Formats: sequence, C-alpha cells, structure tokens
Amino acid sequence: MASNHVTKAIEQFFFKGGATRALFRWLDFRLFVSQKNNKLIPSSENRSHSATEYLQAWQQQMSLTTPATGILRLLAVIAVLIGFTAMAGVLNVSQPSFINIWVPLALFAFLPLLLTLSSFYFSFLSPAKHNLHHHPLLHWLINKLNLQQFIPYKNLLLPWLLWQLQSAAILFSTSALLAFFILATFQDYLFGWSSTLITDSATMTQLMTAISWPWHWLLEAPTAELIQQTRFSAQASDLTVSATNVWWMTLVMAIVVYGILPRLLLALLLRQQFIRQLRSNIQNSSDVEQFIVAQQHQVSRNPIQSDDHHVESGTVSLPSTETALISWQQPDIHFNVEKNLGSDDWLQDEQWLNSAASQFDKPVWIIIDPMQTPTGELADCIELLQQNNELISLVLYPINADDSRYQQQQKSWQFFAQRHAVTLKEGHAHV
Repeated sequence: MASNHVTKAIEQFFFKGGATRALFRWLDFRLFVSQKNNKLIPSSENRSHSATEYLQAWQQQMSLTTPATGILRLLAVIAVLIGFTAMAGVLNVSQPSFINIWVPLALFAFLPLLLTLSSFYFSFLSPAKHNLHHHPLLHWLINKLNLQQFIPYKNLLLPWLLWQLQSAAILFSTSALLAFFILATFQDYLFGWSSTLITDSATMTQLMTAISWPWHWLLEAPTAELIQQTRFSAQASDLTVSATNVWWMTLVMAIVVYGILPRLLLALLLRQQFIRQLRSNIQNSSDVEQFIVAQQHQVSRNPIQSDDHHVESGTVSLPSTETALISWQQPDIHFNVEKNLGSDDWLQDEQWLNSAASQFDKPVWIIIDPMQTPTGELADCIELLQQNNELISLVLYPINADDSRYQQQQKSWQFFAQRHAVTLKEGHAHV
C-alpha cells in the first residue's frame, strides 16, 4: 500500500471543492476504473508520474459528472415557500379571532420533531437503510438528478441525499420562523387555547410545563393563571386579557427546540457519516492502485501484501455440487449457477439478494473473471450475501497464470477480498 503521505495527497485531490464535489469526483473515478480499458491518453512526457499527477491527468481528460443541482435548489426554494406560506396561513386564516396555540405547535414543532425521529431511524437504525425499495423519495431524486449510473454505489449516494433532504427541511422550519417575526412585526396576533379533549386548565398547565421544560431556565412556561384566562371556545372567543406575549415566545422556543435544532443535529450527523464513509471508501479501495498500475503498464512497485486470514489463496475445481455457484457479469458461463449477478438491472439483483432465494445451506462461490475490475456494485452484492450466508468465496476463472496482466489483476482481487473478509480462490475446470 502507499504511504500515509501519498494516501493523504490522494484524499486531498478528491476533496477539492468540498464534500459534494468529492463524492461525484470519486464516483466518476470508480466508474472509469471499472471499465475494461482504463488507460489514459499517453502523455508526451516520458517519465514516471506520482499518484496525484496521474489523477490530475485523469481529471483533465475526463468529463466529470455534475448532478442536476438545479433540482436541489428548486427543492430548497419550495421548502422556503411552503414554510413561509404555511406560517402566514396559520396566523391569518382565523383573523380577527384568536389563534389556537395548538395549531402552530403541531405544524412547526411536533410534526417536524416526529419526522426528524423517523429520518434518524431510517438513516442509522433501520436494517433496510441501504435498500432503495424502502426510500421511494430518494429513488425519485436519483432519477431527477440523473444519477442512475451511481446506484451501485448507493452506500455513498444515499447518505449524501439524506443530508440534502435534511438541509431542505431546515429551510422549511427556518422560513416559517422568519415569517412569524416578519408578520408579527406589522400585525397584532393574539394566542389562546381551545380543546375538546382537555377539559380543565390544570391538565393544560402540566402539558405546557412539560413542553417548555427544555428552555425553562431562559423563559418561564405559561402560568396556570394565563392558561385559565386565555382559554376560548367557538361560542365565546372574547379573552379577558390581551397580554399574551408568553404564548408567542413559547411558540418561538418550541419551533427552535423541537423543529429546528433536532433537524440541524441530524443534518450534521448525516454529513459527518457521509464524509467518514467517503474517506474510508477512498482509503480502502483498490481503485487508485489499479488505475496507477494500468497507466504504468507494469507490476505495481508497491504490491499489496495481505495478512488477513480470510484471504487464503487455493485451487478448486469447477463446477462443484457441494457449493452454491453464483457468477458475476458472466451470462454465458457454461456452468449451472444459482444466479448471474451484475448483468441485469441492479434493482432486480438487489431484490433477489434481499429475498430468501439468496440464502444457502452450503458455501457460496462467486465466479469472477480475473480480467474484470473489482467494483462497488460487487462489494454491495457481497455485503448482502453475507447477511444470510457465512462462507463466501471469490473464485477467479478462467486462470492464465502466465499472463502478466493476470498477475496484476490477481493482486487487485487479493486486496478486494481482504477488504470484504472473503476467501479468494483460483478455479480450474473439472475434466
């Protein structure tokens, strides 16, 4: 492996311009390396280049993907408009009568908090967090942003999309709060409370004390006297007091504490998770090594050494009735296999990998053409297979040990197997 200094330089190359640019620069690079012919146009300079120089040459010769960011900007504008108009509607729909405090609390504090908690669950805790079938909105966004080619790398793409959605949700709550201050500056709004189910002021006092607890050290909760005086009904809506400033301050604090802060924290967590996964993917991937080897057209000067016990090179006979055989991007293979992955639509492969059909009671061998390049899509397939199967091996077939390119590719597959905790074998046809 390269030194820490070189690894840091490679990471800095991809992170130029921010995390979003880093994501799509890296995904473009991975797609380029996954192609059969990933050699750049030869340079006129006849000398050895550093890793970053090769990467810079790649960037100059390639057309990098730019997501349709106009869709994200439009989504942000829509969130701002909805937040502003929703608050304006709540404040003015019942004028000149009094505004029931429960309505803005529900729309701008409690509902956003509930959505934030559900987003946290689906982003961090759900066992199906990487399954696009459970994220129809994200699937729609991928199509609108023209990012379908990056679906195989959804372990990086989905955290980025979730981060963008939370950013838009923050704009919704912030614009609603801004609308309140703008409208309240030029209009006198009176708040009270009314309820069919809450029949006494004591219960309301206890509820408001609990709701206001996070900021009780800064502002007092609505008192029992204020709650009693500001209750109104549809038949009699004349309040005996006009000083209801405690109500609007309680509303503002509730929007900040329950509507904005949790979303802000979740957005920061998603951003941190996304950047951490992206850095790890860049550091642990063999793509840069394969790319440099392809440019030099020689055996790597830093061959990969593996001390992982999961990677045990061995020779096996194909086909095998004692194992479940799965082929990777080899629809014309002459063996009987349980499934050929990587040749059809990725969503169909993912559906099969998540079904009971991918669970076997014997070891699983994935037959790989050694001249292929390890990809993120294959890594995702292995990860899904490992959820239902304990013994998984990669089997290189056909073998041509005398070919110098095979020796280079074998090192790449060794590194790939090491990273994904699977065994690497060489397959020979049984005569």
